Amino acid sequence: MSNPHVQDSAFWEAAIEHYHWDRLEAAYAAIQQRGVGEAGTYIRWYRLIEAEALSRRRSKRTKVNSWLTFECIPEDALRDESDLIAAAVEACDSIAERLGWSHSAPTLISVLAEEVDAPWATNPYGYYVSKELYEKICLPAYLVEDREELSEAVAHEYAHVISETASDGMSPAWLSEAVSVIAEGSPDPEALRILADGAWLKPEDLELTLDGRYDESNQREVWLAYQQCGTVGRYLSSLKGEPKLLDLMREHTNESVWRNLWLSLRGKSRVDGAVEAIYGMSVRELHERAHEWLRVQEAPKP
Repeated sequence: MSNPHVQDSAFWEAAIEHYHWDRLEAAYAAIQQRGVGEAGTYIRWYRLIEAEALSRRRSKRTKVNSWLTFECIPEDALRDESDLIAAAVEACDSIAERLGWSHSAPTLISVLAEEVDAPWATNPYGYYVSKELYEKICLPAYLVEDREELSEAVAHEYAHVISETASDGMSPAWLSEAVSVIAEGSPDPEALRILADGAWLKPEDLELTLDGRYDESNQREVWLAYQQCGTVGRYLSSLKGEPKLLDLMREHTNESVWRNLWLSLRGKSRVDGAVEAIYGMSVRELHERAHEWLRVQEAPKP
């Protein structure tokens, strides 16, 4: 008798392959035949593919420039499409200039359909995914209602494009979010007070929180985790400026044999080596110093 878990796994590997090539109709047609797998194992993948496929069916694509394509459903947009594109380009240009990045990675920004903007959405604030053909940013439909919110979301997700491209996908989630959170704007004062008072995670616990599933039960801890990442990013920026963050990302791709052997002998990771090379401290020291820096910033003034 065949194992249903093995069958599900093989089937979903093929469907996810379609998804990563952005063959959304093929991916969606396949998963509709199969469902979410034993015990709903693949429900998050199902929702992700469903949202992008239903959006693609009615979307119009606009080639904006050599590196950016914009995709949205015209009848869902509450303002002229050209205004949405202008806001997106401005946000991308702004964070690229701050980091010293030259646009190069082909990028698709897709505003998802209103009908998939639901409570069970896997990423209610938008998300970035690296696909085979381009880097893809997906944004929920409600963001078109507010140009400032749209700009902040695009800046956050495009910072992921920059981080992931520069580090070749090797940077940890907490570091990528450190760059993205500072890209989107000012920190949350309430979160900073809570973090300064002691709700500060170790790097490994921070990574686990960011990699976990987001739902109503963990909104607060995920919110604080993102704000902690932003604090780390602002601390690093205070040391050597924002463009140095790009050097930090690129250092992850250092393939020096002797350097990587030395890291291996010490039980250190690529991110340990990158932080040491650019900032002269360990990852743990970085987080401890960032926390102390925040506590000083938040301390009552005499």
